[in-house]
Amino acid sequence: MKIRFHWILMAATLFGGISCSHNRTEINGVVQGASEQILTLERLDVNRTTVIDSVQTDPSGIFAIRIRQEEPALYILKNEQGELINLLLAPGEQATVHTSSDGFGTTYEVTGSEESERIRMLVDQLNRTRNDLDSLLSLIDSLENPEDPQMELIKHAYAQTIIKQKRYTIRFIVEHMSSLSSVYALYQKYDNQTPILGESNDLQYFKSVADSLEVTYPENPLTKSLKADIERKERDIQSAMQMEELIGMADEEITGLLDLSIPDRDGEKIMLSSLKGKVILVFFWASGNRASVESLLQLRSTYDRYHGRGFEVYAISLDNNKTQWIQSIDYNEFNWINVSELTYPNSRAQIFYNVTSLPSTFLINREGDIVAKNLFGRTLETWLDNLI
Repeated sequence: MKIRFHWILMAATLFGGISCSHNRTEINGVVQGASEQILTLERLDVNRTTVIDSVQTDPSGIFAIRIRQEEPALYILKNEQGELINLLLAPGEQATVHTSSDGFGTTYEVTGSEESERIRMLVDQLNRTRNDLDSLLSLIDSLENPEDPQMELIKHAYAQTIIKQKRYTIRFIVEHMSSLSSVYALYQKYDNQTPILGESNDLQYFKSVADSLEVTYPENPLTKSLKADIERKERDIQSAMQMEELIGMADEEITGLLDLSIPDRDGEKIMLSSLKGKVILVFFWASGNRASVESLLQLRSTYDRYHGRGFEVYAISLDNNKTQWIQSIDYNEFNWINVSELTYPNSRAQIFYNVTSLPSTFLINREGDIVAKNLFGRTLETWLDNLI
């Protein structure tokens, strides 16, 4: 009886050890040139990250992290400078990362994890696209004459680069629909504000991935988070459609302040109502719209003449590229209040004010009532003379 119990105990220990080994994931690697540096491992959800562990590299840059996991998950390996390496690891995998201090997050290799290699492919492609876009923007800045014939060629190349990246992302998603790497592809961005798949009709790809993952990973937290995010996006689209319908039913003559709260270049939200007591010109424009930029250039002299008497400009840019927007502000010396949702063509402000063309303006008196629309030049100054 004692012998039988002894064998049962050994079997339980053996199978328990196998189970633990199966759930233990290892991340080994070397970061050349990163002696005794702290690396942090975070689990990546659709809308948030959670710190899992941290480790210090040895004098040669070698590190090792051991974690337990029950489901495949996305992770971020972060260095002290905030640079990232993205990993998609399954329970029991032994991944090895090779990179350098200078190339952390941009030039690295991952072995032992097929899904992490797919993530690396996505990162490499997007980095190439970002470099191409930056080069094209530099060319635009180098042209002193906005009417230079090369300008249209560069803009065309810029648009084609965006299209090429989007096609790559969509092709990747279609080819890896049942992989969790497709979730990472769905949420890639050109910068902090501009998603690759940011248009309302791109929601179809989110839904297709969610449907596929419901079969392969029904209980995975990423699958559940993706489904919840799709529901939120659908509510936002529905709300925007309802707002557009309400505006379409409204009278042509708009009165009363339609309040807005939009981030400026530093991300600080500025409420339109906070300017009440001043005469405000709400000006809709876009950095790539020549007519609206020229109108703003003409507005500078009016702004300088009336600003000290209580006139303010609330310039709303219908852009989706923060770098391009800020470059236009700085280059043209637009020194009034500049804000942008950076969500074009899905701008709530545009829908709210029923803006159908650029430039569009709305003049608001000191009491907060919209008194006139689409005033420019001398006509605007005549109104200001009567309101200020």
